[in-house]
Amino acid sequence: MAWKLHDAKEERAESLSKSTNKLTHTANAHGSPELQNSTPTMKSRARALTLTTEGSDVGTSEPGTYVQGMNVLAAPFLYAARSEAEAFVAFHRFITVECPGYVRGAMDGVHKGLALVDKVLAIVDPKLSLYLIGKGMNAELYAFPSVLTLCACTPPLPEVLRLWDFLFAYGAHLNILCVVAQLVILRTSILSSPRYVNTTRSPELPRKTNMEASPTKILRSFPPLQAETIKAVALSLIKKIPDDVYAEIVAHAK
Repeated sequence: MAWKLHDAKEERAESLSKSTNKLTHTANAHGSPELQNSTPTMKSRARALTLTTEGSDVGTSEPGTYVQGMNVLAAPFLYAARSEAEAFVAFHRFITVECPGYVRGAMDGVHKGLALVDKVLAIVDPKLSLYLIGKGMNAELYAFPSVLTLCACTPPLPEVLRLWDFLFAYGAHLNILCVVAQLVILRTSILSSPRYVNTTRSPELPRKTNMEASPTKILRSFPPLQAETIKAVALSLIKKIPDDVYAEIVAHAK
């Protein structure tokens, strides 16, 4: 089935490419494409070809290509919007203006965000940061979904929407602080948890096969979102962030 979908996608892309080449390869005196003689349908198809990767580096991704996590990012828009068209417009603006680095190429914006989670945690809570580093737990291992989806991967959906109201009002980049805030909220559980947790029901098995490092278990999935608590903690962290680091947070997803 996956191969059939892939082949169908390539056939559609080839067909659309042929139709849009006739429109986009003719330039006017100013170097802009001439679409005056095309139909509205053809114009919309030409626009759709550059939807998800507008502004991408040449060769890093295919126009219109699905990127990991895009479905999770789109879900809240579809849930909250009054129509699919409205959701489409909002989602398009979000991924092309607010966080293009999250859906472009190798998702460099996401990896920058993960590095910032580690950096911010080291600033606001050195003890917790050193504890996680000592266990080999950097943000790449536990925070990738939360950074990529702006915490939309963690239920419940109504709390996701409340958190997104905050992020869209003050800047989607603040999601980095919201992820760190969740770690701070879990601080006591992480630091006081036993070093190992038995993951099997058989005490006869060797220790190495039936034991698992506790931070991994705790951070495997964050607890249900509590938007108000997360916002309060995130706002309290801002004053602890140096100006240069905060500038990195603001720019990391662009």
